[in-house]
Amino acid sequence: MRRVLTAAVVGAVVGAMVGAVVVLLALAGCSSDDEPSSLVDEAGYHIRNDAAYYLNAFPGKAFQIDGADAATFEVFDRTYARDRQHVYINGHPLEGADAGSFQLLDRPGFAKDRNRVYQHDQPISGDPANFVFLGSDLSRDSVNVYWTDGSVLSGDPQNFVIIADDDHYLYAKDSGNVFVNGTVIEGASPATFRLTEGAYAVDDAAAFYFDAQIPGADVGAFRPLEGPYAADNARVYWMGKTIPGADPATFEVLNKNFECAADRAGAYYRNTVIATADPATFPPGRMATGCSETGISFGD
Repeated sequence: MRRVLTAAVVGAVVGAMVGAVVVLLALAGCSSDDEPSSLVDEAGYHIRNDAAYYLNAFPGKAFQIDGADAATFEVFDRTYARDRQHVYINGHPLEGADAGSFQLLDRPGFAKDRNRVYQHDQPISGDPANFVFLGSDLSRDSVNVYWTDGSVLSGDPQNFVIIADDDHYLYAKDSGNVFVNGTVIEGASPATFRLTEGAYAVDDAAAFYFDAQIPGADVGAFRPLEGPYAADNARVYWMGKTIPGADPATFEVLNKNFECAADRAGAYYRNTVIATADPATFPPGRMATGCSETGISFGD
């Protein structure tokens, strides 16, 4: 008898809780004017009672879009919409956009009308007829090449070429400049510039690491090593910086991931001499398993 009463009580309590949840959801989803609620509706645009709303993602609230024409309201995606007179982005008017010709482009966050190309809410190009996407989020029209944030990267689109787009490095050039990840490599010659390995590159007069020229590097003898290391006949470099005292003839990378290296006289962590390390005591043929400014270790 006791078990039956307990089960009945539990059932009644659960039923009451379910009923309360249903009531709460109903109240949240159906207010007096039926505004959308992030508890029950997806974020984005909604039409309720002849009014257009934009609902921010949970736990955001909805707001009515002032002046929107619900009868002609058209939703493109969660971000963009239009009616017969206006274009909207995240529920707000996209100033200057032409509703009749507005359309989304093939890359998220980009759209155009007959007059402009937009990246999110910013007009970036006034030449929509000639606007095209390039690799790795670049774009161009007949006037400019645009970087990933919509800023102008090059004013020479006819001669713009992507050199390489690998391992987080995007190299490109036009007739006057060489670029890496949207930054001009000062002093680099587009005509003779070439990548070697990693972030190292050379032209006919200088060597470069990423966007910086390496002072005093011998271009004819310059060669990349493993990881962030390189050398010429006079110096060894880590990330383009000279390793003081390192001997390029005997220099060896012991572990590129831990950035450990040594020559016949000393050991190095990045471009710092490990004062306590003696290469003569290193076990032959074994890779370093740890490295710091104060020591180096080897596995079994």
